[in-house]
Amino acid sequence: VIGAVSAQSSVTLYGLADAYIASERIGTARTATTPGGNGVTQTMISSGGLNGSRWGLRVSEDLGGGLAAIAQVESGFDISNGTSQQNSLFGRQAFVGLKSGFGTVSLGRQYSSYDNLKVGMSLQAHSAFDATNGGYAANTYKPSIGAWRGYNPRVDNSVKFQSNNFSGLSFSAIYGMGENKRSDASASNTFGMNAMYANGPIAVGLGYQNEGFARGVAVGSPAVQVGNGKNELENTLLVGAYDFGVAKVGGGYNEARTRVNGASSPKAKEWFLGLTAPLGATTFKIQYAESKIGNNKNDSIAFEALYDLSKRTTAYVGYNISNFDNVGPTGGDMKDRRAGVGIRHRF
Repeated sequence: VIGAVSAQSSVTLYGLADAYIASERIGTARTATTPGGNGVTQTMISSGGLNGSRWGLRVSEDLGGGLAAIAQVESGFDISNGTSQQNSLFGRQAFVGLKSGFGTVSLGRQYSSYDNLKVGMSLQAHSAFDATNGGYAANTYKPSIGAWRGYNPRVDNSVKFQSNNFSGLSFSAIYGMGENKRSDASASNTFGMNAMYANGPIAVGLGYQNEGFARGVAVGSPAVQVGNGKNELENTLLVGAYDFGVAKVGGGYNEARTRVNGASSPKAKEWFLGLTAPLGATTFKIQYAESKIGNNKNDSIAFEALYDLSKRTTAYVGYNISNFDNVGPTGGDMKDRRAGVGIRHRF
């Protein structure tokens, strides 16, 4: 880590490297003709078991009067092969802003307020084994690990406000301007917010995110509008946790809904319950998650054990098994599994 440049400004270089040996079975849907499915099991080196590998820069300058200028850029990479992630150099984060005694206003590509709450309160925090993982953006099904429908954790072209902590209470809001408007298609704006109270052993929070997707386009002569209704994914999350000291219990309820051309899909009613227990340098985690749409149910159960080799280095093992109902073009059910052992180092 590179520390302060002067008493008034600082530049910090930071990073995280995380790799694990994984055994994965990504299945295909079971049907009457293939009752066992056609899944493939593979052993591989994967990146980001507990956290995505990344490096970044944080910048802060004291402007006086309790005001500071801040900036951060963060690049993700796959440590198994060295390639960049998120399809851009600073795809994880890239923003600049001002920080005061009341809160922070920032502009750029940044994590959504909904994601801040979910990752902060989910006991597995988006690890590769997290039972609440799900497909991003407009996907209603992603054959992978985790039961929930999912959302996009980052917002481009966004302005965000994050309050300071006032006696345990904090709140945040973000608006992505969706700079893809055309004469025949509306922009894909995104809005999200959270409110959280954390004091002593108890924490509760409420989060909301509405992601708009590009509208349809005019085609033909005369022009006919195709799919120009409202296209969006909406998530609403209520979550809580209590720390007993010897163990921490957390749970939450989420509703996810998509709208395509203005028509709403049935709600995905989702919930999770988990427990984490520290025993010296070792921390055990177990979590169950479920997502139900009508009579179709996805569920996932996960286990993790983390051992701190030092303040910066952690060895871990993880396991997840996820079951999906009525998925893919064949409409069968499917079971996916991931097991791994790895190491994470912060610098």
